[in-house]
Amino acid sequence: MVGLTLLALLLVLAWLTRRLRGGGPLGSLASRERMVLTAQHTVQVIEIAGVRLLVGTGPSGAPAVLATLGPVEQTASPPKPALARPWAELLGRFGVEGGR
Repeated sequence: MVGLTLLALLLVLAWLTRRLRGGGPLGSLASRERMVLTAQHTVQVIEIAGVRLLVGTGPSGAPAVLATLGPVEQTASPPKPALARPWAELLGRFGVEGGR
């Protein structure tokens, strides 16, 4: 019973660490700029997996990729949230991905 509780706690902490870092299967996804064209149409610059895309949205259906703006220039790695670092180090000691 104690073993199952510890395993569940470890899995919850691993999930929480991943959420705090913003990681996922495609990396981080972020909307950088948004411009409203009309009441129902917008264009957005989004970053996903290190690439910037210009995406148009409207009432006619799914969002459409209008242009690829190129790769994101990585000047410095973004700082990790203060809470994520200790958990990542702890999980790394147990061999869970996301640790050092």
